[in-house]
Amino acid sequence: MDLKMKEILNKNNEIYAKECLMQALDIGLNFKLNADFKAKKYNKENMKELFETPLKGMELKELLRSFEKNILPYCSNFGNEKFMGFPDAGNSIAGISGAIIADFLQQNLINSSFCAPIATYMEIAVIKWFRELLGYEIKDIKDIWDVGGIITYGGTGSNSVAMMLARENFRKNTMINGVNNPSDYKVILPKGIGHYSIKSSLMWLGCGKNVIEVPTENFRYNLDELKKTVEKYKGKIMAVVCYVGDSRTMTIENLKEVYSIVKNSDPNIWLHADACHGFSLAFSNKLKPRIDGINLFDSISTDPHKVLTIPYCVSALLIKEPEKFKLVTSTSDLIMQEDFAWGQITPFIGSKSWVSLKIWFTIQNLGIENIGKIIEERCDMAKKFADIINETSDFVLLNDVNINSVVFMYVGDKKKINELDIEELNNLNSKIHTKLLDEGKYHLHKFTLPDDKGVIKKEEILNPLRYMSGNPNITVEVLTELLDYIREIVKNI
Repeated sequence: MDLKMKEILNKNNEIYAKECLMQALDIGLNFKLNADFKAKKYNKENMKELFETPLKGMELKELLRSFEKNILPYCSNFGNEKFMGFPDAGNSIAGISGAIIADFLQQNLINSSFCAPIATYMEIAVIKWFRELLGYEIKDIKDIWDVGGIITYGGTGSNSVAMMLARENFRKNTMINGVNNPSDYKVILPKGIGHYSIKSSLMWLGCGKNVIEVPTENFRYNLDELKKTVEKYKGKIMAVVCYVGDSRTMTIENLKEVYSIVKNSDPNIWLHADACHGFSLAFSNKLKPRIDGINLFDSISTDPHKVLTIPYCVSALLIKEPEKFKLVTSTSDLIMQEDFAWGQITPFIGSKSWVSLKIWFTIQNLGIENIGKIIEERCDMAKKFADIINETSDFVLLNDVNINSVVFMYVGDKKKINELDIEELNNLNSKIHTKLLDEGKYHLHKFTLPDDKGVIKKEEILNPLRYMSGNPNITVEVLTELLDYIREIVKNI
């Protein structure tokens, strides 16, 4: 059998296909269980080696061996317990199984009747589960307009659709007529902690970079300043965005207070909750009160691949009033005008893979209660790490731990914190982070952050390190070893 036929799945090569797939599975498992976050650092000067066009091709088994030897060591293992930069562990066995099966089954959810009959209804079930958890009303689902949510390929996509809904709610038929006077389409964000996806989506949507940043207090809106801002720009605000776990400190906004301020001023302003991280608290009866009031918001973005140990990429956007999706409907004779064709209400998405199957498998496998326990343990681990930081003499904690983010800095001697030079401190922590990246044993995140609490100096912009993990395998011992590792880095610096 020639190469081109040997590598296309059919009854004649079933044994060969199984052998290749088992080889691929072993590669994936060995990678996930590797001891370090990254085995080797890739030199970008070598990238041209990857650009050579493969004219002849090679047998898959040989290709897999080459991949394992020459590519895999340079990949970042988010599922390793020493990866503490994001919570995106992706190590749910059920989630990985769902991802594999979804690719095998090749269901296209753009249409339902012939492309993805049962897959469509299972995706609706996933959205219904999320709506129930977050407190949205559940309608009798007779068609796609009753569902009240869509699955997207990431939080940026969900936030972008939320801003499109806000735009259409603000000025009807903008999709058809275009954006006139973009400066009127203003969106309010908390200063210094907003996620890039909101600003980017506004530019993509033709609204321009018309963001108003309101001062914060302990990484939440300063409510007095928010009220003044809403009144000042009354009639020109299309949306106010809140973070239910912002992407730096995981602080949860004062949801009910913000709702009251905004809606009492102008009920037509679209309130969006970016809960890509914080929605996970809804799985736990113990933690759910922390996000009380989220069900009042017009839309909620969620990122299961961030917080439910599910592999990339899958997100869900939920809206309070399901029929509002009619504001962003576009139709074509290529999309069937049938009751359950997702293609009618999924902006930016044409052919639609069954990425929600990863969620379905994970929730069916663990159940809501066990997922809730995992989320509780994750938050408890962050609290323990914060306590460890507070007990040291050479690290400082910069945030109150609301969910699973611990933002901290190496300062050398806490007793002399008032004598510290901010620029030198920032440079030192940046060098620590660079060294972590170079060595590949541990990984923390780094970003800029205003010192909202005045731990070092009020309102100064800091370059802290950040622990945030969604990996159930992490232990207190690993966290203690991390701090010792950082101390060794400082000695060498």
